[in-house]
Amino acid sequence: MMTNTQSLTKDTRAKSGFTLIEVIAVLVLLGILTAIALPRYIDMTQNARERAIDAGISELNGRESLAWGNVMISQDGWTDDGDVTGHENYDTDLGDDYTLTGTTLTFQDTDVELVRQESTQVSPAVWRRADDDVENGDG
Repeated sequence: MMTNTQSLTKDTRAKSGFTLIEVIAVLVLLGILTAIALPRYIDMTQNARERAIDAGISELNGRESLAWGNVMISQDGWTDDGDVTGHENYDTDLGDDYTLTGTTLTFQDTDVELVRQESTQVSPAVWRRADDDVENGDG
């Protein structure tokens, strides 16, 4: 004859684990979460690349202003845009993740075509996205 302790242990062992319905419910929930989270992650990655390109453009504009300012306070002063681009402090190397080839700025694997408005005697050159011209009706 079995004791109460033995039958209790036997019953507990038989009831441990998950039912098929519980496992399916968890899989459905994980599927829904994945369907919602994955597109957001992909958008977030592309958005981060776009912001990195914007940061690169801002850095180029800052460097343009610095070189232009150095030309303006030099003894010779500004005569044309070549004074700025030829100045010793004119540097467009933005680091390992960025490459500027002509007017194409590349961040990792994202390329953006840029436009450079030349400097004048009253303002430094300005870099901006070429597609900004189209959006603003200039292109």
